[in-house]
Amino acid sequence: MKSQLLKIKICGMKFDVQKISDLFPDFIGFIFYPNSPRFVGYDFVIPKLKKEILRIGVFVNESEENILKINKKNKLDFVQLHGIESPFYCERLCKKGLKLIKSFRIDDSFSFKKIVDYIPYCTYFLFDSNTIHYGGSGIKFCWKKLYEYTFQVPFFLSGGIGIKDFDNIKNFSHSKMFGIDINSKFEIFPGKKNNTKLNTFIKKIRKL
Repeated sequence: MKSQLLKIKICGMKFDVQKISDLFPDFIGFIFYPNSPRFVGYDFVIPKLKKEILRIGVFVNESEENILKINKKNKLDFVQLHGIESPFYCERLCKKGLKLIKSFRIDDSFSFKKIVDYIPYCTYFLFDSNTIHYGGSGIKFCWKKLYEYTFQVPFFLSGGIGIKDFDNIKNFSHSKMFGIDINSKFEIFPGKKNNTKLNTFIKKIRKL
């Protein structure tokens, strides 16, 4: 995949949302997981974004009822499931018209056979580092592991990506890598992103 096709997803947004939307990322993610330092709150309403930006709600082992309620209130474009949700759970949400991104935590022992049953219900996968936290750890996994991924569902690359990883991204190629997911390495504190660093990084990625 040529790098200029890579989509940019800024996740864990909580503050200065409209200011960050002026940078025109392709996706902005909002975390509806109470144990996250980036939790926006169940009553959070996503501010008006640039119309080209797709809005993602991120959930971890959440009740179906809450996801449907938040999805309706915020008119989410995608629901990202970042916990241990089952294929059956994904199937139920998919049948209710939700578009899903399913996250998987990757380490050297991970088998991509585990995700086969999720394929019919997910628009995208997201591959993150295997840590005790559900995302936002700032830790990378070995990207070479992704060469074992041979399925057709496009994926986001996540896990500790920072401004210094530009060359690594430039040199990494996988036919199904759809986008990159950035979060903690661009933060001033949880939920508040560094506008200058993001602007620099996004411009460099889009000039590839």
